[in-house]
Amino acid sequence: MKQSILWISILVLALTARGNAGVFRGSGRTPVLGSTTRIQMVEEEVVMQPLRGNWPVDDSARNLDPMRFHCTFRLRNLTDETVTVPVGFPLDAGSLPGNNQPVNQSEIIARYAFVAGTADQVFPVRYVPYDGEKKFSRLFLWEMTFRPRQEITLYVHYQTDGVMGAAITSKDGNPSPPRYRHLRLLEQSIIQGHFYVTETGNSWAGEIEKAVFRIAPFEFEEYLARRGPIEMTEATRARLNARQPREPSLALMLLNTPMNPEWQPPRSQWREATDPRTEKRCLELTFAPFKPRGKEDNLQILYRFVMMPQNIEQLELLLSCIRSKMEAAEQRYQRTRETVEKLRRETPGRATKQHDPPIPYSPAVEKDIADIVLEFHGIATGNEEIREFLEHQKWYPAPPRPLDPALKKRLKELSRR
Repeated sequence: MKQSILWISILVLALTARGNAGVFRGSGRTPVLGSTTRIQMVEEEVVMQPLRGNWPVDDSARNLDPMRFHCTFRLRNLTDETVTVPVGFPLDAGSLPGNNQPVNQSEIIARYAFVAGTADQVFPVRYVPYDGEKKFSRLFLWEMTFRPRQEITLYVHYQTDGVMGAAITSKDGNPSPPRYRHLRLLEQSIIQGHFYVTETGNSWAGEIEKAVFRIAPFEFEEYLARRGPIEMTEATRARLNARQPREPSLALMLLNTPMNPEWQPPRSQWREATDPRTEKRCLELTFAPFKPRGKEDNLQILYRFVMMPQNIEQLELLLSCIRSKMEAAEQRYQRTRETVEKLRRETPGRATKQHDPPIPYSPAVEKDIADIVLEFHGIATGNEEIREFLEHQKWYPAPPRPLDPALKKRLKELSRR
């Protein structure tokens, strides 16, 4: 079923994180993350390969850009006994909306191309929608048996679709203060990406002596920068244009917005390296030792498209959308005031709630909008009226970004009002 990305909750993004191998106890549909003191994860290597989705990646949230994961785990039996351990690999951290439909094991395994095994064998895996505590979702489970002091190299390969959704750009995930309600279209963004949860690495004995994460994002990022948040086919453009009379803010989806990487750990901590398998350029993150603490150590490869205008035409479109919303707010306020006044006349003495009038659209509003766009492009304006709004944004303070000369001139004109 088609669904606009503006209707997809950012909660999906917050819950989705691709998983590390861990020890899961229990049986049936309710395994839970456990622990072992006998098997150590000595090393792990995770290679991530971003891919282009099936064209078009449009506003229906279909055909998202997938990621291939190639994971290698070196596991060691620390005891002089034979040990059998239940292993689980969650594709998501957090409980996702579920259903009670029967699980088709073959279909699910094929969908994610999930394979777990060694150089000599492939393990029979089974799938459960979530664990007993609903901390993880889309779990693949199997058993491994270790001979005394044996070391086994476990390989896990799978592929998942990316996530995409509408998101606001505030640092705490909440809209800016009420006094900036009329500027909230400037907080809109579209975000897409992938995650890898490391939390389950805590379930093994001791600490992970070395963990290496690699990704080659360069060509993929060139494609994203050209494409923008969605593939703007003629059919997509026509569909959005048809809905604009009812939803003016959809016009902002037509903007060719800039792409901003939003990685965790920050991209600046990844070093350039050469992938030893492909001998191609990549980015690498290494920890030695590695003892994941929890959610704060999960990997996040996100790209945010902030709906900021890139030319004069787009600026005028943005101004038009904000003006339309502010005029609609004024009309609602007038209707409410008329209703309240009527109640006062008809029922003298009845307490009625007072409503503050909305801010009217004015040159001062246009100045604030222009200054926010300038600040987004790294040009300080000194506008104290928008300081609190700026400090609420993830992108602030912003580095210098390319700015169309004609747009810059127009913004400066508005800023001088």
